[in-house]
Amino acid sequence: MSFNARSFNYGFPGGSCRTIYIAEVATGTPTVLKDSNGTNFEDYTFVKTWTVRGLKTLEGTAEIKSISFTHQNFSKWCMVLTKKNNELFLQFLLEKCEPEKLLRAKLKADEILPSGEKREVFPCKWYEMGEGNSSGMQLVRKADFIGEDNSEDEITLQCEVCMRCIVHDELPTADTAEHQSDVARAVGEMYSEEVHTDFELHTEGSVLKAHRSLLSVRSPYFAALLQPHTKEAKEGFVQITDVKTEALKQVLLFMYTGVAPALKDMPWDLLIAADKFQLQQLKRQCEAHIASQLDVDNAAETAANALLFSCDMLWDRAVFFIRSNLYRVMRTPGWALVITAHPEAIQRLSELMG
Repeated sequence: MSFNARSFNYGFPGGSCRTIYIAEVATGTPTVLKDSNGTNFEDYTFVKTWTVRGLKTLEGTAEIKSISFTHQNFSKWCMVLTKKNNELFLQFLLEKCEPEKLLRAKLKADEILPSGEKREVFPCKWYEMGEGNSSGMQLVRKADFIGEDNSEDEITLQCEVCMRCIVHDELPTADTAEHQSDVARAVGEMYSEEVHTDFELHTEGSVLKAHRSLLSVRSPYFAALLQPHTKEAKEGFVQITDVKTEALKQVLLFMYTGVAPALKDMPWDLLIAADKFQLQQLKRQCEAHIASQLDVDNAAETAANALLFSCDMLWDRAVFFIRSNLYRVMRTPGWALVITAHPEAIQRLSELMG
């Protein structure tokens, strides 16, 4: 089915007429964007050696924390040694990470004996932990290991934290094909109902015509708007004032064909429109394209807008970029602008960088 030849004439008060051609936007349509599943991970491990002296002076139940240390992904950790009834226990504590996120970490610890040999005291295991969480305690020494010689008055532990980090993520490119099943299903439902153009979108002096059934299938926003009892459903049109005409044309094309040809030219306009109309696939494509264009000058503003429009993937990419280029980003006019216009974003970034 082709929409290239489809046009709609609409008469405005005073006798003027405006013809909206879908072909105006569809001509020269490039190959559609594709969400790639290619993500590369790499394990990053840090190793810390911690020596504790004066164990025999500890009485009852005592707890000792190591100094905090920072992993390559900017999470902060420490080790906790607990003495109970002349037995020593070790656990790892995740002191700080991004709020409301779980980290998956492989934890391991060995005791370094006076001879230089290592004895495993915390078996290697993967844990899922959030900020403030600790691993389970592992017994390091039993009571009968605590002797009278000086060597038993101290302990040296070699602790490892390993986490899997994204080192490269393939973002959408303009020369690959998008999976079309959801679009085909939507158009199929439109045909099965045997409906014709029966709804109008009014914007900035233009009228775009569409099918209620397809709009409802493709967009939760329109599904709610076009319930039989609503004003818009009864009048047969909706006035849209907060989306630019060209962006709205692209949104309609995406809902019909799965393609937004001008995505690269107006990614933020389309992202805002996709957020309004709850078009998650289009929003994701916009996020990915914007993420691929991150640089020192736009990183702060990108992070602020990602936070404003709840773009999790774009926020993660922007935060990672800013962490890697913090001092360069902080010297840009974009950073100063965000401090003034989006202080909540700066506060959130500061918490993550601290």
